[in-house]
Amino acid sequence: MKKEEKLEDKTEETKPEGPKSHKLFYLVVLIFLLSLGWFSWAVWEKVIPHEKLHYHAGFIVVKDNQIVDFSKPEFMSFTSCAVAGAKEEETPEQLQIEKAHLHDEIGDVIHVEEAGAKWGDLFTNLNYPINYNEVAAYINGKKVKSIQNMPIKRYQSAIIFMGNNQDTQKFLSQAVTKEHIEETAAKSKDCGSH
Repeated sequence: MKKEEKLEDKTEETKPEGPKSHKLFYLVVLIFLLSLGWFSWAVWEKVIPHEKLHYHAGFIVVKDNQIVDFSKPEFMSFTSCAVAGAKEEETPEQLQIEKAHLHDEIGDVIHVEEAGAKWGDLFTNLNYPINYNEVAAYINGKKVKSIQNMPIKRYQSAIIFMGNNQDTQKFLSQAVTKEHIEETAAKSKDCGSH
């Protein structure tokens, strides 16, 4: 009888504790999965090189029947060139500028290097205030509303009219062309790839 009692005692000792052991198992699995997810993200963002977003669009602003000159230095973006393949930490301000900016004293071709760029970002970055309630805007020759909220797309050409403008057709015919955008992008000096 004593042998039977000892066997019963041993089997009782090796039994799992029930719900507590299941909770511990799930907790360990959850921590493992979270760690694996974080590690995968870190490798994806920090180690694997990604092709940098970069495209161009054109624009002009007509204020009181005159084209505004955005080729002045105060409207240009001057950024330092990074070493090819190196990923640098960017501040929120740098990311905002990357959305839409100008280079090389060319005032009618926009450089977009960050996802989510809208036409309003361009004028924010240029520090050029616009009352969007008092403008007429065209993209690729078609009148649009709320241009500030519209995404900037590759090779688009926008014209924004402010103030008193008598001959909109004349200026619409002067819209920045895809050919001009491509030529300007090919000649760009900034970092050799813009």
